[in-house]
Amino acid sequence: MLGKIVTVKVDRPINSVHPKHKDIIYNVNYGYVEGIISNVDNEELDAYILGINEPVKEFTGKVIAIIKRIGDEEKLIVSNKYYSKEEILKEVNFQEQYFKSTIETLYTTTEDIIYDLKMSGIKPNDNILIHSSLKSFGNIKGEIIIEALTTYITEGLIVFPTHSWATMKQDNQVFDLKNTPSCVGALTNIALNTEGFKRSSHPTHSVCAYGKDKDEYLALDNNVNTPVNPNGCFGKVLSDKRFKLLFMGAPLSKITFVHSIEEEFDVEDRFTDHIYRFISKDGNKKRIYNMPKHFSTKNPHLSEHYEKLLGPMLNMGIAKECYIGNSKTYIIDAYKCREYVYKLLEDDIHVFDDYREVKVPKQYI
Repeated sequence: MLGKIVTVKVDRPINSVHPKHKDIIYNVNYGYVEGIISNVDNEELDAYILGINEPVKEFTGKVIAIIKRIGDEEKLIVSNKYYSKEEILKEVNFQEQYFKSTIETLYTTTEDIIYDLKMSGIKPNDNILIHSSLKSFGNIKGEIIIEALTTYITEGLIVFPTHSWATMKQDNQVFDLKNTPSCVGALTNIALNTEGFKRSSHPTHSVCAYGKDKDEYLALDNNVNTPVNPNGCFGKVLSDKRFKLLFMGAPLSKITFVHSIEEEFDVEDRFTDHIYRFISKDGNKKRIYNMPKHFSTKNPHLSEHYEKLLGPMLNMGIAKECYIGNSKTYIIDAYKCREYVYKLLEDDIHVFDDYREVKVPKQYI
């Protein structure tokens, strides 16, 4: 429906009173679109009209946003003008304040992303590690997302995984910090090419970072000898209580730092027997890494088993769901996630060998 031209028949004009709730006064014209049926109540889909400050009987305009009420019907936002997400929510708050909802917009701006970050509880001094799917944001350039992040996070770190394990497969291969692409998403490659971001030297599981103390943070990967070493950049995420994990349209199979916890616990069947020799190149500087790669006899994509953490962590308040732009996002407290995974592995070292459900501690039930 986004971007579609529709005609709204107005049955509740601006300044009218809600037929059932007399304390609700319509700040905007409100009506329905003939022929478009809601799959919730089987009635014609309702719409708010923005940009018209007098009562009208009907209005033809573009669907610039969709309000998606949780467990209820959707509401269209129709206008011939641009409105930011914050502006839209202010216009319809007279009624939408009584519902829990998300909003999908036709156009997403830097300001919209910053607004969503603020509303999600992310603070400007937080350290954030982002797993992302650019496609999940819809009609938006990745550069806009990066601009919003770097504008909002002023006192913390922004970290993207920029892994190259998909291409680093042979002994003596050269990993070039500046030229070897990331294999974990379009947004990570945009970050790599954005001024101010810097990449770590790890040949298969590098990260790039922007912000305060990035050099000190990235240097942690200089002398590691495993894919996700507890003493490297991902290990730092585990021990720093300011780190939050953002899964922007990405599944929890991408929660790379659980590999680091399993390395710390020395879980068997996680590495190749072969020790690879990789060369990491940063301009004229070179480092040699002798290390195994990830491998399991139980599942070639073992990290898929990490997805079973999401439900329990949502129930425990370790994770929460929100929207950043149009992307469904999960925000996870990294330190609390670490404590939970520690407990799971202490109880059962093989907990991630398969898809068996994981337990929620009794105090959270």
